[in-house]
Amino acid sequence: MAASSDMPVLGELLPGELLEDIARVRRVLARELETINEYEAFAARSSSPEVRAFFSHLAQEEKEHVAEATAMLRRLDAGQEAHFARGLAPGHFEGAPSPAAPAPAPDTGLEGSRVALQPQRVVYGLAAPPAARAAPLTVGSLKPPRGGSR
Repeated sequence: MAASSDMPVLGELLPGELLEDIARVRRVLARELETINEYEAFAARSSSPEVRAFFSHLAQEEKEHVAEATAMLRRLDAGQEAHFARGLAPGHFEGAPSPAAPAPAPDTGLEGSRVALQPQRVVYGLAAPPAARAAPLTVGSLKPPRGGSR
């Protein structure tokens, strides 16, 4: 590590270790952003000015964490830093496709083949835990096969 800082810089970690660190920083950044939204929503729904101020204070602290995580990401990921350094041209967001009406997926004419999806067409999700009284998942027909029983 450099003597002037305890923070690693690009090249001081092996590529795999660096990629893992970058992924960790991105996960922290995502969590901090989600937490800001949650605290601000709590503040907006609070009936007490004191409670509203409490949640607003917490949101401000999380915004500081976002700034710190962003600074770390910029330091570790040269490709990400290049995007920050380039900036956005005036009107960058004007004329962008509406999230409500994304562009259609490309039609390859090859049913069942893999195609590259546009990022706005990909849906991410996490499986929900089963309900306490959930029945087992059944796949396929619930009818017994013809001429016999299940």
